Amino acid sequence: MAKLLETARNRFTQDPRLLHTTGTLLWGALLVGTAWTDDPKRLPWVLLAGLLPVVTGLGVFLSLGEKAVGETVLLWGERVGIALGAGSLSGASPPLLLCALWPELWGTKRTRPARRLVPVCAILTLYLIVAIWRVPQRALSLLLGAVLYGIVLVTVPLWLTRGTSTDAPAGNTAPSPDGERPECSWQPSRPEQAPSSTSTDQDSLLQDLRVARDIQVSLLLASSPRLPGWEISTSFLPARELGGDLYDFVELGPRHRGIMIGDVSGKGIPAALHMAVARTLFRVEARQLGSPGETLARVNRALIEQAPQSCVSLLYMQLDIADGSLVLANAGHHYPILLDREAREIVLNGLPLGIDRDYVYEETASHLAPGDVLVLYTDGVIEATNDRSEPFGFERLRELLVSSPVRRPRSLTRQIVRAVRAFSNNAPQSDDITLLVLRRRYQDRVQELREVAADVLGPDGGAAVEAMLREQGLPPDAPMEAWQQLIVEVGKRVRDQWGQGPSRELTQQMFLALEGLG
Repeated sequence: MAKLLETARNRFTQDPRLLHTTGTLLWGALLVGTAWTDDPKRLPWVLLAGLLPVVTGLGVFLSLGEKAVGETVLLWGERVGIALGAGSLSGASPPLLLCALWPELWGTKRTRPARRLVPVCAILTLYLIVAIWRVPQRALSLLLGAVLYGIVLVTVPLWLTRGTSTDAPAGNTAPSPDGERPECSWQPSRPEQAPSSTSTDQDSLLQDLRVARDIQVSLLLASSPRLPGWEISTSFLPARELGGDLYDFVELGPRHRGIMIGDVSGKGIPAALHMAVARTLFRVEARQLGSPGETLARVNRALIEQAPQSCVSLLYMQLDIADGSLVLANAGHHYPILLDREAREIVLNGLPLGIDRDYVYEETASHLAPGDVLVLYTDGVIEATNDRSEPFGFERLRELLVSSPVRRPRSLTRQIVRAVRAFSNNAPQSDDITLLVLRRRYQDRVQELREVAADVLGPDGGAAVEAMLREQGLPPDAPMEAWQQLIVEVGKRVRDQWGQGPSRELTQQMFLALEGLG
């Protein structure tokens, strides 16, 4: 019972439209019932005098959207209507001036507890004057009734408005010269008019969201593996503090790796929560070592059971890191782009996860030769818009990949992000941007190191570094120490021609590439 009363109190004190509309209906019903039993001939006058001001005030209040003027008209309309209606019927058995409690309930929200007694005492005084004047022979019983109703008029408003006073808390409002805190006028409960005391809570929430974002990004980055013979680059740029995009890498055996990228419908915190659920379910099911189609089917069923409101597009592929073969299954995600001599999509359709429990996902196979690149991306890349609401689109992405002078994932990722932001004129993101770029390294060390040099120094620099490497005549199967010494010598020559900065960057990148070749 206590819980029900508390729920009712919160509902009525937080929604003034509900409180006053309910009061108007009850007041009208009480007027009709009492006037009919007391003097039916006076019913039209009682309704006109007692109900018209109340309905007028309520209409103004609802039409003005809870503005201060509307609230004032509402309260005085109710007070006038109750005074006229109850005054004319005060000789009846129920003292109708008790209904004066109704318009004062909301008005007491903007006054301190001590001052809430003023309208209550005024109402009781008016009741006693009118009632004793109408029925003098019942003065004692009316006086006792006034005491009883006075208790009600004092306690009920305090109960209804408990915890809802707009007095500023200690420490947030400077005291007045007389030692009392200034009164706070009531304001509608709207987000843009939230009291200043909530700024600390908002700052704390923003700080928590930033920490959650850092955790989310670190979890995604931590999943990126280092694969011998392969080069991987990822980028995750959420549109809000938290994002709904996801990607993951799962070790499936000595030669095989599972690679996934996905996009949860929606944005912000709900999408981030669904993303966490989807990623967890994927990791569990992928380790069962089923084929990509079987894995997506199991994730789909688990997602419908555990997060029935989710809708997730997801692309899953299993990569043989020894020979570059791929097996893919697609649950409504964008087609991956295979960048070899051209940029072409690996077309494979499928229904997003979370829609059809019994959907069967098809599979397709592909292959990455040495030097080939695979680009995976989410909506935020091709759906970014410019000032004319034109989307970036797949064709711009494809042209960028084809025209790029380098194929290293790190550079391609940066180029795509810069191109999207330039196209959008640095406008705020409308969707999360996630990229996963995978490249199979060349088996020839000189050819691979040329790719690194072209990335750092440009195409001409790559050709020059290749010439420096080949003129030494170092055999491909030479010890790693010999190759490291050769890189140091090439770095010195690059420093003389291109400067200290490019030389240092090139040397570091070539050492990393040599380590990645195994």
